[in-house]
Amino acid sequence: MNVLILAAGERGNDETGSRYPIWLSEIEGRLIIERQVKALDVGERNKFIFAFMRDQVESYHVDDIVRQITPDASIATMSRQTAGAACTALLAIGHMDPEGELVVASATDYVDVDYEAVLSEFRARGADAGVLTFDSLHPRYSFVSIDNDGWVVEAAEKRPISRSANAGFYWYARAQDFIDSIKMMILKDAHVNGVFYISLSLNELILRGRKIASHHLAASQYHP
Repeated sequence: MNVLILAAGERGNDETGSRYPIWLSEIEGRLIIERQVKALDVGERNKFIFAFMRDQVESYHVDDIVRQITPDASIATMSRQTAGAACTALLAIGHMDPEGELVVASATDYVDVDYEAVLSEFRARGADAGVLTFDSLHPRYSFVSIDNDGWVVEAAEKRPISRSANAGFYWYARAQDFIDSIKMMILKDAHVNGVFYISLSLNELILRGRKIASHHLAASQYHP
């Protein structure tokens, strides 16, 4: 399974005055990014792919850090900020197995959930993709509209079309579906204030008749 962790959008932590990105913060002796990797390391033959800013690799040796956590990690580096997480993810596709499963997650959003059980649930439902949701109406998040059978029928960014906010976790049965949907979204210029978000690519999957499952989280399980 491909596991893409996006860490190229995080700069220093303004709240604490630290020059280090938030995902290099330590909690009980473990980095946030380390906790994220351990949580997502489910199943067998996982291939971890990290997207970092090049200056952070050079300044903080984050490539060495993640290879201490997962020795076979692949690193995609960005020389400058992209036009959003969707564009950053596209720059990492050369490291993916397009026919394998794919998980895309942020380096900073920690979810206290049994990922193995969630992915088994998505597979058992015959889903082509899956997302995690939690209850919120805050416009900082992306949102999905869900039908009575638990399938996603629409996605929106920074617009509360429901109370089902997206926890920033995406699973795809085939990485190629992710790649195709991101490319189509960008070709259609489907951005929000000039930024291309991964969430809006879900609409491209829906238009193709793909089935997107959802798993709802309790408020205590999501730690942005």
